[in-house]
Amino acid sequence: MAGQCSFCGHKNMAAKDVEHLYQSGEHLMMVTDVPCLECAFCGEQYFEAAVLKRIETVFHAIQSASKKPTKTIQVPMEAFPDL
Repeated sequence: MAGQCSFCGHKNMAAKDVEHLYQSGEHLMMVTDVPCLECAFCGEQYFEAAVLKRIETVFHAIQSASKKPTKTIQVPMEAFPDL
């Protein structure tokens, strides 16, 4: 795939489907199978604006209770100094 990584400068970009963690404040949503371009050297990921906008729209629909999420999981949380 054409393109150059803005982060490391390498030109080896590959189309992939990845997991993406969307966060707004203390609210999180994990989205699977998200299309992106990923740098094969450093792993930096690039998403099309329309993809991110769709994720944001669904996130807000779930937060306003007008849509139910497909799945809900619990995630443990720790502060680094307390480890």
